[in-house]
Formats: sequence, C-alpha cells, structure tokens
Amino acid sequence: MLLASSEFMVLAEYEVDDDLSLLLARGEGMPRLGIYNLNSEKKKYVPLSWIENPSRVLKIKVGRSTKEYQMSSIMEGVVSLISGSAEALSLNSIAWRGVHLLGDLIHIPKSARSDADLSLIAENKRDTLWYAYTPKRGKWRVRPCFAVTDAEKSILDAAMEEGKPWPSPAISIENGSLPFTMRNASVVKEISLANPARWSEFMLPVAKSMLLGFSDWSGGTGHLFGEALWKYLPAQNYRSDEVVSAVASAGRSFLSKLIAYLRLWPLLENVQAEQAPDAIKLLGERGLKKRERFEIVVPNLDDKQFRVTRLVHEESGAVSFGITPTTRLPGELDRIITFSGDDWEACLEACSLGGEADPQYTCNSVLAGIETKNWYTRLVECLTWTPERGEEDS
Repeated sequence: MLLASSEFMVLAEYEVDDDLSLLLARGEGMPRLGIYNLNSEKKKYVPLSWIENPSRVLKIKVGRSTKEYQMSSIMEGVVSLISGSAEALSLNSIAWRGVHLLGDLIHIPKSARSDADLSLIAENKRDTLWYAYTPKRGKWRVRPCFAVTDAEKSILDAAMEEGKPWPSPAISIENGSLPFTMRNASVVKEISLANPARWSEFMLPVAKSMLLGFSDWSGGTGHLFGEALWKYLPAQNYRSDEVVSAVASAGRSFLSKLIAYLRLWPLLENVQAEQAPDAIKLLGERGLKKRERFEIVVPNLDDKQFRVTRLVHEESGAVSFGITPTTRLPGELDRIITFSGDDWEACLEACSLGGEADPQYTCNSVLAGIETKNWYTRLVECLTWTPERGEEDS
C-alpha cells in the first residue's frame, strides 16, 4: 500500500546513494518504509513487509533512465533505520509487552461443553494448542493438541491424569471463567523451559515484526494485527480480557498460521520439500498411489487455489502431497511435500484435537506450518541482516 508522505513524521533516514534515500516514518499506527527518490524529490511509503521478498528489485526514475537496486542494497539501510528509530518508537519496551500478550494468545484453549463438541469439532475451534472440556460444574479438563518432543512428553505425562471425557489422560484445572489462557500454568512454564526454541525464543522477533509492519496475513494490504498491537499495547490494561479478545480477533489469520507452526513444530523438521513440473506423474513413477484429492487455498501464497493429491507408498508407508496450482503462472512448478508414515499419523493425531482425524484439515495445517516456518526464517534474516551475511547469501 502506497501512502501520501504528509501522513507521516520521519524518524530516521538512510542515504543509499546520491539518488535514493530510505526513511522510517510513523503516523498514528505502525511505521512505514519511505522510498525517497532524491532526483525527483518524490516519496512513497510502503509497509516493511515489502522487504520480505529477497528477489524484489526496486526501480526508480533517474532522469530519462531507470535505476535498479537489489534487495541486498536495501536491507542494510532498513536494519540501520530500525536500530536508529528504536528509541523514538519505544520499540523494545512495547515489543516486550507484545511478548507477554502473544504468550497469552497462543495458549488460549478453545472450549467445549458437550460430548458432541469433542468428537465433531467445529472449524472455528480447530486452531488451538489446547482443547478444554468446560462443564458448568466440576473441574475442567484440558487436552494438549500438539506433537510433542521426548522432553515435553515427560513433563506433560507427569501433569496429566486419567478421567473423562477423553479416553487418554488430560490436565485437570479448577472451574473458572471463559476465556482463559494456559500461559501461566506450571506445565506450560515447564515445557517452555525444556524447549525454549519452540515456545519462547520466537516471541520477541515476532512481536517486533508485527509492530514494524511485517506480514500478518490480514489479506489485501492490511496489517490488522500490527495496528491492533499499536492501539492496545501502550495502555496499562494491555492484558485485560477485553484487549486480549480484541487483539485475538484482529490477528485471527496470523495466529492461525502461527499455531499451525507451533503445533507441528517437531514434525516439520522432517518434511522433505521439492518442486517438479508434474508432481503426480513423478510420485507415480516412485511407486506412490493416489488416496484422495481435494482443493484448498494455500496460506501465505496470495490466497491461490491449489489441487492437492495425497499419495501413499504401499511398501514404506511414506505419504506425499502433490500440490498443483489451478491457474499456473509461466514457469511455475508443482510442489511436493513428503512425510514418513509415522510422522503423517502424528500430524493427524495432533490436528484431531481428540476427535475424528481430518486429512484435508491436517494437510492445510501442514502447509500453513511450512509457510510460517519459512516466513519466520526470512523474518529473522531481515531483522539481523548484515552486509557480511548479505554477501554470504548472494
């Protein structure tokens, strides 16, 4: 989204060369990156999500010719701008508030009051790491809904006990008020200490990125989650039930993708990803047989529609997904992702929330998790970019 320069106050400037200067500026909400053509004295403002595409080329008019800048030329300036304006933005203190709020948000369980809601789970209740059975009387029961590492399993096993409504153990907590968050529960603190790479180390970069205007997948050119954080985090009641509810609503799309990533975190390391001109033909040649086909919108890929075919290798049990765009761009390839049979069963289990397994929803979650993992890797690169690293990447 390009915005008029009069809407912003410039916080920092970085001169790339005699023709281009970069600005970091802010109005009422999140900051924007200013692209200032020194030759024509024209400015354009874009969200910082603009820099996430490493193949992007910036073109500006210089007299009668066009001058091009690779993203490596831009990244050094953007990192300098962020560092130089952090104090003016109160970025560090507000980002730490964002860490606290993000911890609340990702650990809010979806809840059910009846046995029917436990077996046939509504779509709007699937994006959660914890599923809670919350009868009006008696203790509540909470079921972890994520694939676990060995260290996490031993902690969860010690915290869970037998009892209704699930045949497998669950965590018992005192009856309270809805909504509630598991963030302060001792079991969550323990698994966070046991596996900080999964549960805590990502929070500060993500909080900073949302405040700076990186992708939050609001759709179109919006940054609803980031704008909501700028609205509510400066207030003293930024962790009140009202604020948590409002921010969760604004960040629904982003949180859904983040939860998919966290839910399948240990399994995504084992995914084999590749591209091919014809995924189904290639997988057939490898001895895989079709099991089902469906169409989904793949998250984070401009909401494009894809045909997804699940295939299984009869001998090894490996599961592959051939992902074919319904409308193919010139040169665009099919995508293939492959799991071992055991990892696919673990994905189905994690995404079932104790109810019926749903291969289509699980596939969607796997793709969302992969895309979010790739986004996070790129995000950290953007926030920690140095000229030396840029030379290594090139």
